[in-house]
Amino acid sequence: MVDSTDPAAAPERPATPPEPHDPLEPHDPLDATRELPPVTPTPVSPPDKQTLGIIALVLGIVGLLASAVAAGLVFGVAAAILGHLSLRSEPAARGMAIAGLVTGYVSIGISVVWGVILLAAFLIPLFAVGLFVGTGTLGG
Repeated sequence: MVDSTDPAAAPERPATPPEPHDPLEPHDPLDATRELPPVTPTPVSPPDKQTLGIIALVLGIVGLLASAVAAGLVFGVAAAILGHLSLRSEPAARGMAIAGLVTGYVSIGISVVWGVILLAAFLIPLFAVGLFVGTGTLGG
C-alpha cells in the first residue's frame, strides 16, 4: 500500500507544460463555466424623474417675480400644487420640490398683500367720492 503523504510515491508530472489553448474556445465543453464566472445582467434602473420638482421651482420663481405687480398668484398656486405632487411621486426631486413650495407660498403671500393694497388704493377713493356725492357737498 502506498502512503499518499509520501512525496516519493507521488505521480510524476509531465516535463513539458500543457499546450495553451485559446481562452475564448474552451477545450472541454463541460469546463466552460469554470473558466469564466457566470455573468448575471444588472438591471438598468430608469433615471430618477424630477420633472414636477423642476416645474414647481420654475413656477415659484416666476411667481416671485410676477408678484411684484400682484400677478404672481396664479404662478404661486401652480408651484404649490406641483411641489406637493412632486414630494409624493418624485423622491429624487425633494429639494427642488421644497424650493418650489417655498417660492410658491411666498409669491402667494406677496400677491395677496399687494392685491389688498391695490384694492384698497382704488376702493377707498371711490367710497370717499360716493359718500360725498350722497351728502351733496361736492357737486352742488
